[in-house]
This record gives sequence, C-alpha cells and structure tokens, in this order.
Amino acid sequence: MFYPAEQTERISAEQRILRSERSNGMNLCQYKSVSCIRCCLPHIGGDSHVEDSERERSASFGKGEFSGCFRHASRYLGPGSILMKFRNFHPLKDPQINASQYEDSFPDVGRKEMERRFSERRRLFLEIYNPEQPRQTLLRYMKAAQKNEGYRYRPAADAGPVSLFLAGSVPANHRQKGELPECQLLGFVDGKGRAGCMAHPLAETSCGFDGRDHAGFFHHTGCCKNVGCQASEEFRFLSASAVKIFDQAVAGMSWYEYSRHATSVLVYYLRSYDHLFQKFDIRAIPDATNLRRLVEFTNKLYDEWPLRTPGHDSDRMSSLDILLTDIPLPERITYIALDSRFKTDHFASQLRQARKHLEDSLELFARSTNG
Repeated sequence: MFYPAEQTERISAEQRILRSERSNGMNLCQYKSVSCIRCCLPHIGGDSHVEDSERERSASFGKGEFSGCFRHASRYLGPGSILMKFRNFHPLKDPQINASQYEDSFPDVGRKEMERRFSERRRLFLEIYNPEQPRQTLLRYMKAAQKNEGYRYRPAADAGPVSLFLAGSVPANHRQKGELPECQLLGFVDGKGRAGCMAHPLAETSCGFDGRDHAGFFHHTGCCKNVGCQASEEFRFLSASAVKIFDQAVAGMSWYEYSRHATSVLVYYLRSYDHLFQKFDIRAIPDATNLRRLVEFTNKLYDEWPLRTPGHDSDRMSSLDILLTDIPLPERITYIALDSRFKTDHFASQLRQARKHLEDSLELFARSTNG
C-alpha cells in the first residue's frame, strides 16, 4: 500500500516514537521452548477482527464516515476467542499476522494434520540427509518429500527483486494438489516437537549446516528479515509487567497454538494497555496476570471511556500529537488505544480527567480482585 508523502512522513514519525524505548531483547519467533512459524504457513489460521453484521456496519457508517471504521477496527479475538477491545495504535498494520502475504489463504488444516505432516517430514529428512553431503542430500530429500506429499513447493515469485515482496504468495491456480506455498523443509527440528526449518544451521536436524539456500528455490537466509510480522517488532518493547501476562497466556501452548494466538492480537493488546499493567504490578494486585480478568477490565474501560465523543472534530489531537506530548510513552499509547479525543486547547484538563478515570477504575478493579 502506498501513502501520500505527508502521510508517509507522519507514519515514520509515529514509528520512531513508538519504538524509541529500549528493547527488551526478546524474540517472538523463538520464545523460550516454543517457536512460531505462522508466517511460513498458508493454512494455520489465527486471531482476527470480530466482524460486524452487514446491518450493524450500515447503521454505524450511517452515523458518520469515521464511526464505522473505528468501531469495526477496535474489536479483535485473542487467545481462547477472548474479545479484546482497543483502537489500533499502529498506523500501518492491524493487529493480525501479515508477513509474507499468504497467511490464512487456505482453510486451517488443524494441529493434528500439521503435526502428522511435520513428523513424517522429520522421519524422511533424517533418513535421507547426510551432513557430509548436505547439498546433494537436501535436494534428494525435497524430491522425496514432494513425491510423498503430492505437493511441489514453489513460491509464486521466486526470482528477481519482486521476490522480496511476493515470495511465498499463493499461486492462483492451486487445486489442493500441485503447487503448495508451504516449504517441505518445515518440520520438527528436534525430538521434543519444536517446529521450524530443518535446514536451519541451529536446527538439530541440519547438524550445523545452513542448507536453506541449497534446496532449489529462493533465498531463505533473508526470510526473517524480509517477512517478519509487525507483532514481532512490537513484542520487543513490552515491559516486564506485560511479559508476565504474556507468559501466563501462552503457558502450555503447543507450537501450533502459539503460532495461532500469540503472534498478533495478544501482542498488540498487551502493548496497548502496558501502562495499566505496570500499575497493576506496582500495586501487587492479585490475579493481575489472569488474561480473562484483565480483558474484562480493559473492555469495560474502553466501553465507558469518557474522552471519546462521536464525530470528527477538526481540533482533535491526532495520534502523532498525543505521541509528542511529554508523558510516559506507555501512557500515550494507552490513550490512543482508548481512542481518546483530546482537544489541543484543553489537553491539560482532559489529561487530568483521563488520569483520574484510570486511577478510579484501577481502584475498583483492585477492590473486586481482593474481595
């Protein structure tokens, strides 16, 4: 998508501010004992918007050009189909996976089928691959895997500069068998069921050899840098308080569940309300890492937020205006997530009102949790 020069400049300015704090150094793709490979699969599904009915959309848009957009864009399904309400603070991407342009392009085949496929690939890989002849045996493995599965892996664009943007896109002529935009190098890389690229140099299966670029198709060594999702960028700026909630939410998830539910809406939700989660930590509120309880609280906060008025005021502060204010960055992001419509001339008084409402809401939540 292309934007006018002025909008592009504003977006860049917002991104510089949003990611100006120190990174926590964590990697969403490889986190503790679990890994996400959703950007490599065309049929794993995942978190998404909550769709309005046609009647609801029509009624909402009838109230004004922007009301329908904001209403529709502020409702998402997180882990366990939990409804999460917040306005997207990211000017380019919605809180859902959008990395290599083919995620969710096929019906979700389910965890059982993917684990069967990955187990069979691992068995075949270990049977054929020889670390003393990695290039030759990798090609031999790919041919055997394609024959075994009945699919031939081929990106829609696998040559030239365009491959940097389109590599892995779903071929328009796909008919269940034939070309599948899912690499047969994807499988279980160790005996513990960790999913990933079996030819990656850090994978147990590859014996230290980097075979990603020797299997007869486009350069895989640049995959992560070129197609990494936006959620992985946001994850690096979560506070320790938000990470506690993330840990509780993903505890016990398989690679499949983690790939579906931990790499989109959840990360954006945590970053949206990180300011509040840090306050929970300071107050040592019991059950402050219980995701369902927290979402109930933030959804109620979103629904009852007093600094949101209908219409589109010309003197309303933009998200960039809010990000440029001299208050803690997580607090700025929370006000954007709550769709706060501060007015430039009344910002100081409205900020006091916003802070008081947050404190009162936190106090009520603390009382209900304690008692």
